Amino acid sequence: MSAFRGYTVGLVSVIAVTSLVSLALNTFVNPWRVTPMPWSSQELDPYRDISSQIRTGKAGIVRANKEIGVGLVGSSRVANGLDPEYTGWHRHDVVNLGCSGGFIYESSALARYLMEERKVELILFGVDPGDLSSKTDTRPMGDFHASPLAGNEDRFNREIRYLIGVSTLEASVETLKRASTHEQTQYTPKGLRANPKKKGQRAQIEFIRDRIQGEAEFDVPDTSKPAVNDDKARVLEELMRDARKRGVRMITFIHPTHALMNARAGDAANPPVVFEHERRAVLELAQKVNSESFDGPPVEVWDFADYHPLNCDPLPQDRESSMPHWGDLGHYSIEIGNVIQSRIMGWPVPMPGAETYGTRLTAETIEPWFNHVREGYKAYLTGSGAADVARKEEWISEAEAKK
Repeated sequence: MSAFRGYTVGLVSVIAVTSLVSLALNTFVNPWRVTPMPWSSQELDPYRDISSQIRTGKAGIVRANKEIGVGLVGSSRVANGLDPEYTGWHRHDVVNLGCSGGFIYESSALARYLMEERKVELILFGVDPGDLSSKTDTRPMGDFHASPLAGNEDRFNREIRYLIGVSTLEASVETLKRASTHEQTQYTPKGLRANPKKKGQRAQIEFIRDRIQGEAEFDVPDTSKPAVNDDKARVLEELMRDARKRGVRMITFIHPTHALMNARAGDAANPPVVFEHERRAVLELAQKVNSESFDGPPVEVWDFADYHPLNCDPLPQDRESSMPHWGDLGHYSIEIGNVIQSRIMGWPVPMPGAETYGTRLTAETIEPWFNHVREGYKAYLTGSGAADVARKEEWISEAEAKK
């Protein structure tokens, strides 16, 4: 019994010492910024990499910044394209909370977490075309349930993991390694994915071709009139209502996509408004919430999904070329993101010709805007985009022939 007792005391002592060491290191390094302590290192901030735990890391940005006035929220389009340190803001309390693959369910959770934790003034909330009619729930696909966004779900174990967990300890060690070599991280401390890792040296035109051919394996839905997902619409409506209750100005905006993304040559005779039902639904939700009696400012809706020249970059003609404003057909550049922020906020636009980029949707502007979208789509299909659309459909035919 004495030997057993000694073994038990020794084991408990080892566990206690290991836990204390982990606690000290993890809170000093604070690799995902979720456990900010007075002794947490400020010098390590540029080396904290959240790319493997994006939801946790974005919640950590909220925890790490005691004052946040503006939150940029949405999917990878926000994460990659909206610079929280853009000079137009003239303030230092803007953070980017965009998450790769984080659509309405996750984005709404992040926006709500921000409003609960900080006295935020303004949220720019990006909606991806196609998300509101999709049944896809991305929460089980990443670290949502292991992040503070999951609320009270297993909260105790989750917080213990941040303090003494093995995965946190591994992340702390990796952070120290990056600091020792001054290795650049993908995300800035304010949340912008400014330095994405590039897999190989594949040319942009090859990436776009492979993506189009890969998606050709699936049935392409009619993007003009898909049914809106009632549950996602409810989540978005509740977020709008919560923002107004809390006195937060919420601006919902529909992301642009490259004109080629959903283009079909056969649409030229009767061009639809791509995802028209979704776009109408976002405005209708805002109008419904704005008709209710709350002290907060009304929800605003902007739409950037048209055929403006900035959305119509021609495909690269060779492996060495790339589109000036688009990383691929779904992700716009920082320069476009700066235009989006400028247009929404009413600032001077940072590039010529962008003064008419996008529009604010209201009951009065939506029909003229949709007419403009239809006319722009027809002009693209019969003019500047005709060759690229033909090329796209040739790629699709090649992929279908291999099935």
